[in-house]
Amino acid sequence: MKNDKLIFIGTSVLLQKCIEITLKHYKNVFVITGDKQVKKIFKNKVKFIKINQIQKIKADYLFSVLNKKIINFDQIKTIKKISLNFHDGPLPRYAGLFSSSWAIYHDEKYHGVCWHKIDKSIDTGNIMVEKKFYINKNDTAYDIDIKGIAIGINLFKVLIKKLITENYSLKKQNLKKRSYFGRLKLQSLLKKFLKNKNNVILSRSFTLSPQKYEIIKKFFNIDFGKLRSLSNSTSKNNFKTNKLLKIFNKTFKLNLSLNSKNFKKFSLNNHPKWDSFTHVKLLSNIEKEFNISINEKNIDHFSNLELIFNYLSKKK
Repeated sequence: MKNDKLIFIGTSVLLQKCIEITLKHYKNVFVITGDKQVKKIFKNKVKFIKINQIQKIKADYLFSVLNKKIINFDQIKTIKKISLNFHDGPLPRYAGLFSSSWAIYHDEKYHGVCWHKIDKSIDTGNIMVEKKFYINKNDTAYDIDIKGIAIGINLFKVLIKKLITENYSLKKQNLKKRSYFGRLKLQSLLKKFLKNKNNVILSRSFTLSPQKYEIIKKFFNIDFGKLRSLSNSTSKNNFKTNKLLKIFNKTFKLNLSLNSKNFKKFSLNNHPKWDSFTHVKLLSNIEKEFNISINEKNIDHFSNLELIFNYLSKKK
């Protein structure tokens, strides 16, 4: 185990998975978070600190993971080796907020995520690891974000190996191609959506994660989470269902069966227990039990029961 000190700041299942990966290699891990789930899981495994304690730690590395808190650059300068941020969009094209919403609005065919060095300006630092992925025709912003988190976890595994060996390089951003999407631009796009709720592109752009709905509510005092478009339906097939249903019941703490009344309605986005956190947990459980790898090439098959059953039924 390495003795370097690492600080994580942020929220979400991505933060949780990054901490899990890190604890396999490092023993001095410090976490700044308001995420109750993360605090519960790592209660006796990491040291929880406050943001004003960053300078006292004199850490080697700092990771900002879907972080909502402002880190003073004077604090960043106390990090001995490097500070990295996870950005849920491709840089330099989509710096700023709600990149997945903007990607849909601009009819992009591909999106991406990256881990980049924290610089004085927002999302301008050089990139350590990045990955692009295809946007399907009916993908919502939430679908894109789920893919991005899954890919972000895999990228972090690559990143941590680079840090362990201290053998890494950074790709410089071409800031001449930079586009920044801040709060004012988001407000403008939101107004378009509220005036045209039946517009398919805008509807997909504002089908968001619960966390992003909270940001909208905080920024603009608008609560429109109920407008989320819901995916629907699933079907039975000839696959050996018991194993998969067992995984579902264990992950979601339910007693689901093919004959359950709400079985056909059970999918990502339309059930309170199937959020981004449990989705990543579900993917992990399926990978272990079925000995498969879920990545950007096949992740689209895992957003509802019908797709999952159909995909696994084709596997040996």
